[in-house]
Formats: sequence, C-alpha cells, structure tokens
Amino acid sequence: MEQGGNEHDWLALKPQEPSPSQCCGSGCKPCIYDVYEKELAQWERAKAKQDKSLLLENKEQSNNSELNPDTFTAFNISSVEQLTEDTYQYKFELPGNSSLRLSLGQHIVLRGVVNGLEVQRAYTPISPGNAEGYFEVLMKCYEAGLMSQYIKTWKKGDTVFWRGPFGGFPYRPNKVSSLRDIGCFSLWQLALFNTPKGRHQFDYCFHDYFRDFLGYCTVLEH
Repeated sequence: MEQGGNEHDWLALKPQEPSPSQCCGSGCKPCIYDVYEKELAQWERAKAKQDKSLLLENKEQSNNSELNPDTFTAFNISSVEQLTEDTYQYKFELPGNSSLRLSLGQHIVLRGVVNGLEVQRAYTPISPGNAEGYFEVLMKCYEAGLMSQYIKTWKKGDTVFWRGPFGGFPYRPNKVSSLRDIGCFSLWQLALFNTPKGRHQFDYCFHDYFRDFLGYCTVLEH
C-alpha cells in the first residue's frame, strides 16, 4: 500500500477531462467521457483514503492484444496497401488464431496524437468478424483531417491503439427487409456475412466523393 502524498502529488495523478477531439461521436458505450468519470471516481476514492495503490486498476492502454471497450490495446500493422489517391487498406496482426469476434455493424475506436492533440475516431473493420489472426480496416484520408494526418504516417511494423467493439445491429438471414442509416463499411460486413441461402437487397445512397472508393467494393456486386 502506497500512502500519503501532498496535494500537488495527488493533483498530478488526477485524470484529465477529455477534450472534444477525443470523442469520436459514435455513441460508444462506454464513451471516453464515461471512462473519464470512472477514473475520476477511482482517483477520488484513492485520495480520500490516501492510498495510491488503489489507482493501479486504472490502465489507459494494454499490450495483450485483447480488444477491450474500456482500454486501448496495441496492435501491429502487418501490411499497408494504397487503393486510391486518398484511400488505404491496413491489416493488423492478432496473436495466433485469435479473432476480434465482431458482430454485424460493430466499430472500433482509434486513438492518435497530432501536434500534441489527442484525437479519436471510429472505424468499421472490413474483414469478416471471425477472421483469425488479423483484421483489416479501410480508411479514407482527408486533406484537412486531423486523424488523416496521423494515419498517413503509418507503415508496416508500426503499433497503433484501438478499443472496442461498439455498436452493431441485430440481424437474422431472410428476416430483415431493409436496414437504414448504416455506414458503408457496415454494408460491406453484411455483404460478407456467411448466409449462402440468404437474399439481400441493398439500397444505398452515397456522396460523390466515395465514387472512386466504391470501385474497389466489387464484393457488393455478388
């Protein structure tokens, strides 16, 4: 048990409230603000008891390659493929034959730092949810995007941090007539869903700046 400490020491250990750029705005549960409230309550209990060992449960990131909605986990980039002028496909390693075990429509949250500012954004993997040993994410980079500046620096062997999964939607083959307000990559996941006897009709509206990207979505044609 590590006890004591002056007020300055405790203030240095106090969790910092997230900035707006750290929230991806995708309705994650827990949101980064929920994580902050949990860590703040933990800090307040430790301070009240003057016991710093109570803060050891507070982990901002992990290196065990197990995806977790509460903490960021390190994943290594195993390949980088540029598909268009501003679209990249990244493949991330998973240990052994492990899988993210994502359900349809689920997304994960990426954390990056640009010019000292922490940024978080949500992305939907395009690999099957039960893919073993890897997962893939397709990313479109924007000239003025903060996260895009970070992503463009990535190369094979780099380590980046993700947390999740979040979201998703219920789906049973041949039981759903239509789905609305789902993202392009959630549509991709649905197209990859292993339902050989299922019939799916996709009606999707997209902005013109996705036209080049959709040229690579041949999986949606089958």
